[in-house]
Amino acid sequence: MFNSKQLLDSAMAYSASQGYAMSIAIVDDGGFLLEFNRASNAAKGTVDVAIKKARASAMFTLPSGQFGDLVRQAELQGMEQTNGGLCLFPGGMPVRDGEHVVGAIGVSGGSAEQDLEVAEYALAQLKGA
Repeated sequence: MFNSKQLLDSAMAYSASQGYAMSIAIVDDGGFLLEFNRASNAAKGTVDVAIKKARASAMFTLPSGQFGDLVRQAELQGMEQTNGGLCLFPGGMPVRDGEHVVGAIGVSGGSAEQDLEVAEYALAQLKGA
């Protein structure tokens, strides 16, 4: 397993240091919520988006933006409605233990690039620990 609290803490600290107001969700490999935090000044709509990005990455074992690209290229309309709802744009990243996906992080509140930046930073800190 991975340290979900450390992943959340790294993401929240980095997003705050950059001045980003974000929601961050950490899920297990089945997409079930392990950790969550919303910055007090983050938009309330970011809560659902962060969770759905994380779920998409965990359940389909790809970054949410990359999975979204595949869905659009294959014209799989409605895919985002499956599994209780998914968000298929950048900000969700799987957490891997070797070849196995053991969970995911989802970030929402900035631009797609900022969301992805925070997720990637937190994952790098987890791997460096």
